[in-house]
Amino acid sequence: MIIAIDGPAGSGKSTIARLLAQRIGFFYLDTGATYRALGLAVHLATGKTDHFAVDEILKVLEEVDIKVSYEGGNFKIFLNGEDITDKIRTEEVGKYASLVARHPEVKERLFEFQRKLVNNCNAVVEGRDAGLYVFPDAEVKFYLTASPEVRAKRRLKELEERGIKASYGEILKAILERDERDKNRKEYPFKPAPDAVVIDTSDKGLEEVFDLVWERVKPYLNVFITGIGSGLGLALAEEFLKRGYKVFALSRRLPEKLRGNPNLVFERCDLSVHEEVYYRAMKLLESVNKTLPWVVLNAGVLGELSEMRNVPLKGLKEVFNVNLWANKILFDLLEDLQRERDLRVGQVIAISSGAAVNCNKGWNAYSMSKAALNCMVKLYHWEFERSHLISLAPGLILTPMLKHIIEGVDAERFPSVKRLQQAPKHTPESAAKMLLEVFPNLNRFPSGEFVDVRKAFPEIYSKYI
Repeated sequence: MIIAIDGPAGSGKSTIARLLAQRIGFFYLDTGATYRALGLAVHLATGKTDHFAVDEILKVLEEVDIKVSYEGGNFKIFLNGEDITDKIRTEEVGKYASLVARHPEVKERLFEFQRKLVNNCNAVVEGRDAGLYVFPDAEVKFYLTASPEVRAKRRLKELEERGIKASYGEILKAILERDERDKNRKEYPFKPAPDAVVIDTSDKGLEEVFDLVWERVKPYLNVFITGIGSGLGLALAEEFLKRGYKVFALSRRLPEKLRGNPNLVFERCDLSVHEEVYYRAMKLLESVNKTLPWVVLNAGVLGELSEMRNVPLKGLKEVFNVNLWANKILFDLLEDLQRERDLRVGQVIAISSGAAVNCNKGWNAYSMSKAALNCMVKLYHWEFERSHLISLAPGLILTPMLKHIIEGVDAERFPSVKRLQQAPKHTPESAAKMLLEVFPNLNRFPSGEFVDVRKAFPEIYSKYI
């Protein structure tokens, strides 16, 4: 799901976009920062402060490395490995950004670059072209504006808070000049998208503007989670509910603490009974409104830890029925819903495990089923061209499953159990908070990848443990 927030400098779009992205757990992209980074790069490469030629800009664009990151609510942009987040916020660099943006060939290249940064993931994208040109099919679009005088005052305050000296007169002059250049461009002129919600923020406080935006966004905030009876699934459901989402849950049982929640839609289903899975899930999701930004395929069973030779085929099948084949049915259902009802499915996260690659002694059916799940996610990503699929190992979480392992399995017989007993572990609640910070960063990985949180996001993982 894409939420596009456009508007001129000083309209409040950046503040609103950041607050919204943090609240709902979406990736945040400041498209204007990519123009500023490129403008700065052209200035550094050519020594020019004006009259950037299109061939000069395109040459620099081919040679420079521009990257962004968004962690813990902080957006950063890097030019050839250097953090330039603060450097690009001057009025001079704003002028460079406008100079590179005047060329349609450059804008087209940057549009494509910005789409690749989002990578089919859920994102709040802000700038001057996000809803009109970069993501014309964004589900929700806003255009924030304010009078030039109000915007100049806000810009002055922002720069002063950053320790940057500036004058109100110079800022107002720069704003008026840039507005004139941008709206009079022959190609890609700066204006609201026809379907954007226009909000004049001149006489509105931050809270009032956010409430107007939230009212439009909230109907689109849906998440589908399997296995909410206990452990991680329950904790994730609670965390999404706190953030204002409507949770659609498929599980064998409804936890008492969620009973009666008006934002929970529950359908009882035993995922091992494949004849029921498609019907129950379809019944559950038939009331989803327009978009399904998040799908978390969490339900899973362990099976018995034993030597491989001692595991009957029946035991393997029972684990595979839940951990693999039920998820195949759900993937097929999601694909049907996209095709037949035009439901937009955003990010699909299949909860996997480090056991999928470790294959420690005794973890037979569980390891095999999770390895197969990883492969299945990779295979399905070819068919979900507008979505982003990831199989995710969340690390060690003290769920009922893990408690059974560390308390009831012979650690001498299975050495990996002893390591689990000694290792630090998340509670389901801390793991849910940790994962809600990980989810918006999964756009850095290609769709279909297997990601181990402990290796890919060690700082986030340890922060919540």
